[in-house]
Amino acid sequence: MLVGTIEINPSENSNWRKHKNACPFYRERWFPGNDVGAGEPMYQVFCMKGTPPVTLEEQERCLRSKTCCWRLSQKQRTTAEQVSTEESPSCAS
Repeated sequence: MLVGTIEINPSENSNWRKHKNACPFYRERWFPGNDVGAGEPMYQVFCMKGTPPVTLEEQERCLRSKTCCWRLSQKQRTTAEQVSTEESPSCAS
């Protein structure tokens, strides 16, 4: 049975696994005894930065982001671009 709450922080619990090539904050916990055919989950995902994947595409990005959180990195780039744009003089004709 899957419990809806997490009582031990995944960074301190050996049941939550890191992946060699995944984001350093990404953790998975597998449920090998669950019945997938009955709708029980195969695994649970946890993000230690509060940016868990919502879609399969996002999860794939998490699994290919070995050095940092892709979402936080993307947010930093966007913020830097906005600051750069605001500081640049506008081009007037």
